[in-house]
Amino acid sequence: MTDNGITLIDAWELPEDRMDESIARWRERVGLIHTAPGFRDARLHRRLHPESRLGLINVAHWDSIEARDEALANPGFTASAATAADYATVHGGWYQVAAEFRTAGNSSGEGPGITFVNAYELPAERIDEFLPRWLAHAEPMSKAPGFRDNRLHRAMDPDTRFQLVSIAHWDSPEAWRTADNDPRLQQPPSASPDYAAASPSLFRVVVEF
Repeated sequence: MTDNGITLIDAWELPEDRMDESIARWRERVGLIHTAPGFRDARLHRRLHPESRLGLINVAHWDSIEARDEALANPGFTASAATAADYATVHGGWYQVAAEFRTAGNSSGEGPGITFVNAYELPAERIDEFLPRWLAHAEPMSKAPGFRDNRLHRAMDPDTRFQLVSIAHWDSPEAWRTADNDPRLQQPPSASPDYAAASPSLFRVVVEF
C-alpha cells in the first residue's frame, strides 16, 4: 500500500468441520464485489492448527470505507449476506497501518510462504503504551532468516474487538518457529502486560482476489 487506502480485517471463530463451507461462502461473496470501484485485493487465511482460536482471517484492502459500503449494496451480495452462517463468530474492523518492518535481502521471498497473525485485545486508550513493547519484539524478529514483512494494524474504532492486529509473512512455518524459539528474540515476562490478551496463530492463504 503506497497511499492512504484502508484495511478491513475479519477474524473468524468457528468449528474446524465447518471451515470448508465458510471458505466457499467467502469465495462466493467476495466474487460478487471484487470488481467494484475501490476494491484492491482480498486474501482469506486458514489456520494451520485446529486448536488455534481464530480459524479464518480475511484481509481486504479498499480505497475507502465508503467504496466498500457502496459495493455491499450489490443485490447479489445482500442476498448472500442474508444466509450468513450462525456457527461462526466474526470480529471485524477497519484498520490503518501503525508500524511496519520489511526484509532487505535476508529472505528468499520465493513461494507462498506462511502468515503469522497475532490479534490483540486491549483498551484503546492503552495502545500508545503497548506499541513500544510490540516494536521492541518485532524489530529483532525482522532480522531473522526467513522473515519477509510485518505490519501492525491499528483499529479506527475504539469498540473494535481486536484493537491491534499484527500480520507477518515468513518463508515457512519452520523459519517462524526457529525465530520464535530463539532465546535471543524471546520477550521477557514484563513485555506481556496484563491489559493485553494475544491470539497468535499460523495461517496459509486459501483464496485471494
